[in-house]
This record gives sequence, structure tokens and C-alpha cells, in this order.
Amino acid sequence: MEKELKSGLIPVVKAEKECDVYCPICRKALHVQEGQVIPRCCGKTMQVLD
Repeated sequence: MEKELKSGLIPVVKAEKECDVYCPICRKALHVQEGQVIPRCCGKTMQVLD
């Protein structure tokens, strides 16, 4: 459900479809649209919720 792109030193992950993402460390949740970059939180890329 995600596309990983290399942009400099940190890989950029874009959502393939509209979905919710969350941080497993602090439990923060966000909604992302198709093609948006999945943000990083607590030093890691947020996880896609099923």
C-alpha cells in the first residue's frame, strides 16, 4: 500500500491510496490522501492502518 522513493539520505514513502496512518510509539494517527508522503513520527515512518 505504499511506494518508497529515495530522496537524499532518508527514504520517502508515498501512500498508494487514501488511508489512515499511525505511529506505533506515541499512538498518533493521521489521514493521508493518495500520493501524499507518509510522515515520519518519533524518528520512524508512520505505519498504514488496515
